[in-house]
Amino acid sequence: MIKKIIFYLKFVTQGTNKYNIHSPLVHNFIENVLDSSIKYYAFLGIEHVREELKKQKEQINTKDFGAGSKTIKSSNISIGELTKKVQSKSKKAQLLFRLSVFFQKKNILEIGTSLGLTTSYFANTDKRAKVTTIEADPIICKWAQKNFNKLKLNNIHLINNSFDEILPDILKKNFDLIFFDGNHSKEATLKYFYWALEYVKEESIFIFDDINWSHEMREAWIEICKCSEVMLSLDLFSLGIVFFKKNRQKEHINLVHLSNFY
Repeated sequence: MIKKIIFYLKFVTQGTNKYNIHSPLVHNFIENVLDSSIKYYAFLGIEHVREELKKQKEQINTKDFGAGSKTIKSSNISIGELTKKVQSKSKKAQLLFRLSVFFQKKNILEIGTSLGLTTSYFANTDKRAKVTTIEADPIICKWAQKNFNKLKLNNIHLINNSFDEILPDILKKNFDLIFFDGNHSKEATLKYFYWALEYVKEESIFIFDDINWSHEMREAWIEICKCSEVMLSLDLFSLGIVFFKKNRQKEHINLVHLSNFY
């Protein structure tokens, strides 16, 4: 926690707020995504499932296929605790929903399904959207599929496999939005980023969760921002978002906003 406070103090000193943003793209993003208070009907169903999961006392043995959670000290955990500690919070998931709606993304990849709540938000952005999501743990994968079934979501392709095994092939499908939320190590994050970069399009958007999870993740994010193909990197502290639009000057923005705490 102390490290994260130090990270944030440094972030604020280098940051700017929405009133000092000159980029039309970022200004519209703030207004229509970050500052939007619209509650969509789909939110109710997903959040109902979240509350039901929190009550689940069933114990499962999870497998750590990447950098482990700082809040989970044992591989044996209840579904309720897993929901509280690992699953993206509702505000962050709803931010991702609004982002996908605003940029009209139809072919989405999520690296790290967990219990599938964020996946469900992506799938509800547009019934024509196709969401591919990868989860390495077979037990968690089964719980995610149960949740998709409850929400009657038929536009999700759930893959139970390790990221390293499946990503080289799956990335060939030219996704227009990729959410990196799996292995929170510098090595894995950069490896998956560079793999995905081989198939990037000008309209692609990459989103990285927990960029201040550790010094390693911070280093990975800094390297990603410096990449020559990245023309705009937006640091929300809780998330990092990169754009590849050409014909614009390379720009990095640390945006001081309430979303920093999602």
